[in-house]
Amino acid sequence: MQVIASHRVIAPSRAALASKPVRSLRRASGSVARRSADRVILSTRAMAEEGAADDDFESRLGALRGKRSKRSADDVAAKTAVKDAEPVKKATPSGQRRKGVADFTTVGSVEEPAGANWGSETVVYEGPPSRGEIIANVAMSWTVVWLPLTISAIGRGLWVNYRITDKRVSVLSTSPLRTERIDVPLKEITDVIAIGRGVGLWGDMVITLKNGEKVELRSMPDFKDIEKHIKSNMGTADPELAKL
Repeated sequence: MQVIASHRVIAPSRAALASKPVRSLRRASGSVARRSADRVILSTRAMAEEGAADDDFESRLGALRGKRSKRSADDVAAKTAVKDAEPVKKATPSGQRRKGVADFTTVGSVEEPAGANWGSETVVYEGPPSRGEIIANVAMSWTVVWLPLTISAIGRGLWVNYRITDKRVSVLSTSPLRTERIDVPLKEITDVIAIGRGVGLWGDMVITLKNGEKVELRSMPDFKDIEKHIKSNMGTADPELAKL
């Protein structure tokens, strides 16, 4: 006799099957909610930190602007103080003008101008430019480059004369191209510069007038003594009227 064992399989009810997905869904929803809350907290913290950083940056920027403004104000005040401290220039008398070379030049004649009264004068030097310049230039005239300098030296030796006294410096020219004389009072001279030429045997001299104009005296003999004489008797510079 065979005994047949039977096994009864009990299927889960529909309620049990339905409850499992609900529980899983609840767990998933809870984890999502927690993650969302964490993200919100992190975002809030980040925004708070960013706001604090912005506030700190704005405060630093404001302080920097304040320093710059203060520095600018100090610079303006310093410039104003320097400007106020500058001496006020005196007004130049109307109609007053410093004489120049043209005022001391007589064209067409080398004779003493009519009406000129220099009084008694002591002559320091009177004569032509140094003859040594002519000799040196003629010796170098075989070169084409030196030929114009030789012609100029010969022309000065023939037609130019200097006259230096205790009251004036005179340059007389009888050139066929232009005849003239220049008489510059020593008191109208503010500076004199002499440079030696020909191993110091003669020199070129430049005198400066009060209005800034210059007169050249080329190949002057005894130029050192004449320079010393002019410096000891010349006038003083007048900055207020130098450019009139």
